[in-house]
Amino acid sequence: MKQMFFKFIFLIAFTCIFAACNSNSVNNNKETSDSAKVRQLVYDWNKAFISNDSNAFLILLDDSIQYYGFQQYKSNLMEAELSIFKKYPDFKQEIYGDVKIDTLSKAEAICSFVRRITINHKSLDYPTYLIFKKSLEAWKIVAEGDYISKNDLTNKSNIPKDAVLGDYNGDGKLDYMWLVPPKIKSGNEEFDCVGECDSYIKFSDTSLSLIKIENCIGGQPFNHGDLNKNGTDEIGLLPEWFTSCWSDYLVWTFRNGKWIYAVEPFPTHCNQWEEGVIPIEIDFKKEGYVIIRYSEFSEKTDNWTKSKSVKIIK
Repeated sequence: MKQMFFKFIFLIAFTCIFAACNSNSVNNNKETSDSAKVRQLVYDWNKAFISNDSNAFLILLDDSIQYYGFQQYKSNLMEAELSIFKKYPDFKQEIYGDVKIDTLSKAEAICSFVRRITINHKSLDYPTYLIFKKSLEAWKIVAEGDYISKNDLTNKSNIPKDAVLGDYNGDGKLDYMWLVPPKIKSGNEEFDCVGECDSYIKFSDTSLSLIKIENCIGGQPFNHGDLNKNGTDEIGLLPEWFTSCWSDYLVWTFRNGKWIYAVEPFPTHCNQWEEGVIPIEIDFKKEGYVIIRYSEFSEKTDNWTKSKSVKIIK
């Protein structure tokens, strides 16, 4: 009877140990699998960046990303990152050394690595991190940053989500810009502002002067990249107003410490914006020129959108 009892106890103990080992094995395998997936995603991110692959970014990035201390929408971030290639045609990036997984759980992974960036034949190394979160069995990038600028950037908490990245003064550093609209009167007093109906484009680099836009109650600034090859990103804006579908498109460049129009403001109608027409881009057939797309009223046709090549101020 005692032998039967001890055999029974031994069988239970063996079964428990086997189950525990098997469970640990499954968990370890899953952890190893997730580690491999996340590590590969870092290389996929690097490949998407150097190949200028917007479709790959769409898959890798979450809808909103903490980008070097600031929350950014996916679309804004993609525009900013991919515009680097327009500004620096010789831009190169590589992951130098190994990718380390600092933290790994069922829902989050933090990876660190050295990001080597080469511009104008000069290379700099940045200790970079990517944070992934798992959503519906897919890992998405929710944060990107480096350990050099992290402390400085996180102190700037007054930058809105729709701020746009760019190098607007040519100092080689990325800054943010955003529009500060006027306060609109409420109640029965419609179509009026508290004070002047002027907006201002503001920058995270406080050494940059504000851009004043008169008779403007809103709008989203756009980074057009370096259109005139002077080392700075040009800024575009379609000013909003209470009424009318017509509005001049404005493009600024930074020259000798001041904001000036890169081209003369040109008229646009809401039809061309609804059709997704690009308002301005480099004319690659004519150095120092850009192609602008503007609107011109005509009773003979419904297509009011025209285009022409104009000289851009450098």
